[in-house]
Amino acid sequence: MRVPIVAPGVVLSGAALGGVVTVVTLLPGPVGVAAAVGVLCFGAFLLWPWAVLPVGIIGGAVVGALLSGGDVRGYIAVKVLLLAAGGAALAARHWLGAERGIRRTAADVGMLVLVGLTVVAATYGLAVGNLPTEVLVAAYQVATIPVYFFVATHTLTTPRRILAAGILYVVLAGVFTAISVAAPGRHGGLITLMAIPALIWIAGRVRGWRRAGALLLGGFFAVDVLLASYRGIWLAAALTGLIMLLRGGRTVRAGLAATAAAAVAVAAILALQPGVRERATEITKGFGQSAGYRGVESEVGLGVFADQPLVGAGLGQTTPDIYLSGFTFTDVGPVYHAFYVTVLANLGLVGLLLVLWPILRSIRVGLRSRDGIALPFAALSCGFLAAALFAAPTDGHWELGLLPALTLLTAHHEGARLRRPARPPLLRGALTGTGVAA
Repeated sequence: MRVPIVAPGVVLSGAALGGVVTVVTLLPGPVGVAAAVGVLCFGAFLLWPWAVLPVGIIGGAVVGALLSGGDVRGYIAVKVLLLAAGGAALAARHWLGAERGIRRTAADVGMLVLVGLTVVAATYGLAVGNLPTEVLVAAYQVATIPVYFFVATHTLTTPRRILAAGILYVVLAGVFTAISVAAPGRHGGLITLMAIPALIWIAGRVRGWRRAGALLLGGFFAVDVLLASYRGIWLAAALTGLIMLLRGGRTVRAGLAATAAAAVAVAAILALQPGVRERATEITKGFGQSAGYRGVESEVGLGVFADQPLVGAGLGQTTPDIYLSGFTFTDVGPVYHAFYVTVLANLGLVGLLLVLWPILRSIRVGLRSRDGIALPFAALSCGFLAAALFAAPTDGHWELGLLPALTLLTAHHEGARLRRPARPPLLRGALTGTGVAA
């Protein structure tokens, strides 16, 4: 029997990684923990680059919530750390020659322009006297869109990688949701909503145990979205479902109907848990919740936009000493609860057009696919664009970068599959000059 021989490079790499982790854990306090996590993730992403986004999104949300103690800066720092580890691993793979070229898309130029806009607007904000810390906060809100877009186009370059990343995302999201679905007071729904449209599409195309699994997960995630008590997520989900119903073909509509029925069945089962019933009572509160100080906040931001409508007041703009109910007098800006107010106040009309340009271009491509996997991603992009009227997540609208990338990548792979020429059928009888009988 032949004994498998482990390559010396693998042993040396593992030993080196373990040594580095051991050393960095000796660093004081959270710095050592963060360094150890970064090194471990770098090693994992070096082997499986398609895991960067699932781990960065869900792992970042879980670890950030546990370590930040409710501090938004700590939460964002964890997600940035994971993305930085992924970027370093991808650069190392290119240097080692283990990575293929990136997948070019129709939105690449638009996203690159958005990166340039962020740099120019940040420089302008510093030049007019905006605080550097506020400039950094506002720059993160804009830059997170192209960052997630290019991470996707660099790591999800093949259908197999997209499938692997999707499976990992759904597994992590399922575990996270199962643990927290009965926890009273939990809000969100963003992580689960991201997976539902693709599961609907899968449920309409497969059969057997795979269809049952897609329906179970889709129904479970739909219940979690309903329990989120977050009107922005509800709006995104409703508009996504409506677009898939109107634009989708027969298989998409079949998956949509089956997932809705599965959601009703899952809701009936989950209602047996007291924690779920307690969360369900918050649904009516979500409908009746007032806008509070957000209206005044948006008025301030729109006032800044009215003063400088073309290019805004520069990244990091703030308006001091504004009275908000519950906060007395405080500074308003640079980030507002309405995402478009944030863009208009900081970047003006020019910035808004440049932010929307690559996103709308990807949506146009995705909506052409009536039965393709690009349709759910394009529909979800529309849903989150509508939700951005009222919501601005603390960690930025990363979904507005990821979804256009997924839309264009899947549309490309689907088009390549349809364009692949079929083999001509063999004719009956002898093949001339070959001596082979058909």
